[in-house]
Amino acid sequence: YIMKLIFTLFFWLIGISSLYAQHSLQSKYNMYRSGDEIIKQQVEYKDPGRSGENVLWDFSKLTSLDDGYTLSYIGDDFVIAGIEHSTMYYYKLSNDSLLLLGYENPTTLMINNQSELIFKFPVKYKDMCQSYCHGNGKYCNRLSLDIMGTIQTEADAYGMMILPNQDTIKNVVRTHTTKYIAETTKPLQALSSFGGGKGEVSPDSIDFRLATDTTIIGVETYRWYEKGYRYPIFETVKSRVVKQGDPQDFFSTAFFYPPQEHYYLDNDEENLALLEEDTEINDPQDNNPWAGLTYNFYPNPVEANLEIEIFMPKQGQVRMQLIDKVGGLVWGKNFGKWGEGIHFEQVFMSPFSRGEYVLNMWFDEYLVGEIILKK
Repeated sequence: YIMKLIFTLFFWLIGISSLYAQHSLQSKYNMYRSGDEIIKQQVEYKDPGRSGENVLWDFSKLTSLDDGYTLSYIGDDFVIAGIEHSTMYYYKLSNDSLLLLGYENPTTLMINNQSELIFKFPVKYKDMCQSYCHGNGKYCNRLSLDIMGTIQTEADAYGMMILPNQDTIKNVVRTHTTKYIAETTKPLQALSSFGGGKGEVSPDSIDFRLATDTTIIGVETYRWYEKGYRYPIFETVKSRVVKQGDPQDFFSTAFFYPPQEHYYLDNDEENLALLEEDTEINDPQDNNPWAGLTYNFYPNPVEANLEIEIFMPKQGQVRMQLIDKVGGLVWGKNFGKWGEGIHFEQVFMSPFSRGEYVLNMWFDEYLVGEIILKK
C-alpha cells in the first residue's frame, strides 16, 4: 500500500505549470548563414542534468579552459561550410531537413553518401528525428575510411539557464543528439581508387554492424538554444567507446557561446525582432501557487553525490526525502524556510544499495517527485 501511494503521488504531482514560453527552432531563425561569425569558449564539462519541463541549468560557476576561438560560416544557397579548429563541416538545408554532407581538414576527408540528419525544422519540445548514415573517406592519403551508423536528435527539455556572467535567460530549449558509429580502416591502394560517397548501405546492414562490431563509437551532444539567437548558447559533448557491449567514457567537454559575442546579430533582423518580444507567460487562469518552480538534478544514474539545483519563484518551507523501492526512508531533511532565488543541495548516495529510488521534494505543501537510479 505504501509503494502504491508513493508512486500514485509521484505520477499525479510530477507536473509543474510552466512559467516560461516554449519556442521552437525554425530554419528562418536557426539555419546557419554564410558570413556569420561566433566566439566559442571551451569550459569544464558539466553533467547536462534531467530532461523535461522547467529545468534549471546553472552554468554560472564553470571554469574556462580556452578563452575562445572563432566559429564562422561561408557558402551559398546550396551548401554552407562551418569552419572551426581547421575543419570544414558541409551542411545543406533540403526542404525542412538540415543535413551534414561531410567534412574535411588537413588530414581527413569524409563524404557522406547517406547524410546525417541534424534537424528537421521546426523543432519544438519533444520533437524527434533520426536517420541512418554512411560515408567514405581517407586519412593522410594512406588509409581509406568507411563509417556507418545512426543519429537521433530530440528536443528533450526546456527551461531556465544561468550563464557564466550571471545573466539569467528563461526561453531555453535543449536538444539531445546521440550518434553511434562503426568504422573500418584499410590501406588506401591508390589515390585514384578513392571516389568517396559510393554505395548506400541498407538500414538492416547498419543495425547488424552496430550490434556485432567489437568496437562502436558513441557521441552524445546537448545544445541549449535561447529565443532570439540563431546558434546555441551552450553545448556539451561526451564520447564513449563501446567494446563488446561495455561502454567506457572516452572524452567530454563543453562550450559556452557568449551571447554578447554573437557578431552575426547586427544583420539578423529576424532574431533581433524576437529579442524585443516579451517572452514571459502570465496566465491568470493558472492557480498553481508554485508555478515557475524550476529544478535540476544530476547525475542520474548516480554513484556518489546527487546534485540538486532549485530556483524558487517565492519563499517557502522546503523538505526532501529519498525513498527506496520498498517504501523505506533512506534520507530526509527539513530545510526550513528558503527564500526566492537559486538554492543547491547535495545527497551523498555512496552507502545506498543499487536500484531505484524516489526523490520527493516539498515546497510548502506542494510535492514534486522524481525517480533516481543508483548504480
